[in-house]
Amino acid sequence: METQQRYVLGKRDEEGFYPVTVDEIPAGTVHRRHGSWYATMPGHPVQRAADRHQAAAHLVTLIDQGNRPTGPAPAPRTPASPIEGLRATRSYSHLVPQLRLSLANLVRAAEAMARLAELGWRPLEGYPGADQPWLMQCRLCGWKGRRFWSHLRGRNSDGIPRPITRHPGCKPVSEHAQALSDLAALRTSSCPCPPFPRDKHPMDVDACLDVLTSIQAALDGKAHMSAAIHARSILEPCPAATRRATALRAAYERHVKTQRDLKAGKGK
Repeated sequence: METQQRYVLGKRDEEGFYPVTVDEIPAGTVHRRHGSWYATMPGHPVQRAADRHQAAAHLVTLIDQGNRPTGPAPAPRTPASPIEGLRATRSYSHLVPQLRLSLANLVRAAEAMARLAELGWRPLEGYPGADQPWLMQCRLCGWKGRRFWSHLRGRNSDGIPRPITRHPGCKPVSEHAQALSDLAALRTSSCPCPPFPRDKHPMDVDACLDVLTSIQAALDGKAHMSAAIHARSILEPCPAATRRATALRAAYERHVKTQRDLKAGKGK
């Protein structure tokens, strides 16, 4: 209890970092990434923790040991492997550096981006995961800022984005339905995009399965550039993104079942 009373968490910044003072001494920051908390004191190793209080307590320990922040804060999005940080598209629609490039994450990213289009948002950076601040633009009024995908997708799978007011200064709630209806008219059920690099974006389960299989084969062979080229076809903006995301989910589930069956057969 004594340790908890000695530190103060400041206001979270746009990147999700909380500044921490210990006995009124600037000690570093704590932040949450994909279910875990981390304590960061510039000039010292980042420490993983179970919750924000444990993370802050680590900074208290460092201060008590005579440590002080030195040098610039470490970059919060440093890739942990050659695969991580790989930009999968030519635009903003790529995974952020610390989100591992895997089939599961790629499908989640495609689903999130498709749903953002339905809700009137345009992502301005790659999909960071459900519980991380995501820079995006409101297509109803042009506002730019960070929102959490977990808030936009709704709670307990109810599909109702929060808050209803979208963000401070947005159009009145009474005008949202018509604005979203106007945007919906721009979406299509087939891909009108020019072929790149060879074919249009995959729109049915078999085509999506071919792409996912190619990505997995490239990752298994550490052919990261090849994986990136294939990933572009499922992450690039497309007016038919909703149909593509639905097909990708079905293809991914088929892929997982096939792999599970193969492993079960080998074990017999």
